[in-house]
Amino acid sequence: MENENSLWNRRDFLKAGGTSAAALGVAGAAAVPLQAAQAPAGQVAMPPDTPYPKLSIITPYSPQKLAFAAQAGYEGVVVTPSEDFNPNLSDSAIDQILATARNAGIRIVSIEYFGPNHIDPDAGKRASAQADFVRALEFCHRLGCKFVGTFSGGQPGVSMQDQAAAFADIFNEKYLPVCEKLDIGMGWENYPTGVNFATTPAAMQAVFERVPSKRLGLEFDPSHFERLFIDPVSVAWQFKDRILAVHAKDTEITKPVLQQVGIAGQGWWRYRIPGQGMVKWTEFLTVLLQIGFNGGIAVEHEDGFWDAQNSGNLPDFPQQRKDGFILAKRFLEQYLPGRQT
Repeated sequence: MENENSLWNRRDFLKAGGTSAAALGVAGAAAVPLQAAQAPAGQVAMPPDTPYPKLSIITPYSPQKLAFAAQAGYEGVVVTPSEDFNPNLSDSAIDQILATARNAGIRIVSIEYFGPNHIDPDAGKRASAQADFVRALEFCHRLGCKFVGTFSGGQPGVSMQDQAAAFADIFNEKYLPVCEKLDIGMGWENYPTGVNFATTPAAMQAVFERVPSKRLGLEFDPSHFERLFIDPVSVAWQFKDRILAVHAKDTEITKPVLQQVGIAGQGWWRYRIPGQGMVKWTEFLTVLLQIGFNGGIAVEHEDGFWDAQNSGNLPDFPQQRKDGFILAKRFLEQYLPGRQT
């Protein structure tokens, strides 16, 4: 870990560079306004900040992918960890990432860090996971971001209430002091999986009852609620003060197949780009606008119809995947103010 002065004082550098992300809707904390940077000759000016949600894409880091996001008219990127983008990077490597984003005219809005199981049943693995995630929070700060997405963790065979208590205790004791010191928030995506127990409103409520701080919230993905037959609009209203980030993904349900195989069967649902599934986007986005959400709405592209196989490790997106991102933005921006192209 770097010495404390070099780590905590990076904010002055980031402010001067004009690349730090706007606060992601943390209740009680004012969003940090971003002014349009005066770009040197040959560089792309950063777009001015707005009080509205920031259309973004979720992507691994590469200069080509950041450039595409900007060229497609997105305001930001939400970046997943990789060899070239992780908490082990030196300051000079982070400076290069920030310069790449600045030159492309795109913000790094937030980061994803789903690996650690915060409540792993094994005490040694649990301690390691928590230390790893603290480093992810520090990495977020070093990048000038305000939010880290994660999972809530999981303990197989343990009751929901006990898992909620374990996760809440870890946040209150381990993560909250770091979040307060760095002025950032964190939250979990509601993706149903064994290492992410808090994916229903009941489980979410069980966590939040034990965590007063609004620095812990949700990375809200309406598509996952759709495939659980839970109304995402109702959930969004219920937890309106805990939505810190949003994934924009849709779910298509093929009812004729569902009628034949049931919910335990296969092939009756699939993820789609926004607008090509069941999510009521006008209602959902109205909730976000009504509550003053100004964080990232990040397109999570898991739609095989608009993609090419075996292209995930390429430095740039294949054209078919780009088409999916372009269509997603075209659909979403009609309901949102802000950066239009």
